[in-house]
Amino acid sequence: MSDPASMHWVGKAAVVTGGARGQGACVARLLAQAGARVYVLDALPPEDAAWAQLHQQVQGLRGQVVVVHGDVASELDWAALARQIAQADLPLQGLVNNAGITGPRAPVTQTTLENWQRVMATNLTGSFLGIQTMAPLMGRGAAIVNVSSTVGMTGYFSAAYSTSKWALRGLTRSAAMELGPKGIRVNCICPGVVDTEMVRNYPALVETLQGLIALQHMAQPEQLADVMFFLLGPQSAYITGADLAVDGGVTGTGIYWPVGRSLGVI
Repeated sequence: MSDPASMHWVGKAAVVTGGARGQGACVARLLAQAGARVYVLDALPPEDAAWAQLHQQVQGLRGQVVVVHGDVASELDWAALARQIAQADLPLQGLVNNAGITGPRAPVTQTTLENWQRVMATNLTGSFLGIQTMAPLMGRGAAIVNVSSTVGMTGYFSAAYSTSKWALRGLTRSAAMELGPKGIRVNCICPGVVDTEMVRNYPALVETLQGLIALQHMAQPEQLADVMFFLLGPQSAYITGADLAVDGGVTGTGIYWPVGRSLGVI
């Protein structure tokens, strides 16, 4: 007997922001593999090599990837995407608000208003617009995943980035309250240190953080994508309004993991 979950995404649509590379590309590939038509909304220019790599990775899969060049902070770009999905006449089953930037990683007193607004526009407003625009196209059983961070569960020196990721958790709860009666689930994942280009560009931070991870290594983008795919699908049908730390134990073990190591008891 076939597993009904194996057909869940066939003939349905999903949207992944920031999906041209990294964990966004990984979850887009999983969705396409499951049979979905995946609209990948990303600000990367068409000539960027990441697009060619993504197209190569999804060749021969059950579903397909549709490239959408746009800015998640633009109402017009979201409205255009909504029209495109409506015209395709496929039910919108999932939305992953994955797009995000770090900004200059400056503390409060050294963060310029321009940098503050730029980070908020991408990390927070983009997700707000995504939910506001895409939810009306969704029916019962659909799901939304917002990508916050362990930074959004604890203190962090980077003021704009930290604030945006904390706020995403609040947005998740508000949307879950509103959309729950309509049968649409909204959850949030909080990744720790993920092995992506964005993190590798800050090697000093990588070296410092790895000593705080109980599992002793960074996450691979595929590991984050697996969790997002789970939260989008029928296996998580009774989970909404939740934050899920996917961080190798950083938040779960807290400060006592590095303390225990330094004392030689772990």
